Amino acid sequence: MDKKYRVLRTIATLWKVLAWILLIVGILSSLGILLIGILGSGGLVLRYLGQDPGLVRGAMSTVSGIVGFMGGLIATIVYFLILYAIGELIDLLLSIEENTRLAAKAMQGQASSHPYQTTLSLGE
Repeated sequence: MDKKYRVLRTIATLWKVLAWILLIVGILSSLGILLIGILGSGGLVLRYLGQDPGLVRGAMSTVSGIVGFMGGLIATIVYFLILYAIGELIDLLLSIEENTRLAAKAMQGQASSHPYQTTLSLGE
């Protein structure tokens, strides 16, 4: 039996692929934020705030790198789960439709082959 709604199945697959791409890019970006923070570019934040970056540059860059890493990682995981769930939801709805259609066909086959089938005629 051929599958119906091929375009929706393709869209569900695209959502899942997009989720995996976002997860990979998000993890790499979070690692990049951590490395940039640890390697010492946290002084830019202090300069923006009008303070001398030489005072707490090492601590500021490490803390900002870790906070940025954790925030980026959490956001990446949440977005991954949302996008992947959308793809799975589309698959679930298509499976429900297919199973309902198969059950209806099976019930029609049973009803027509039942020996004690009675027909209801209105108007006689």
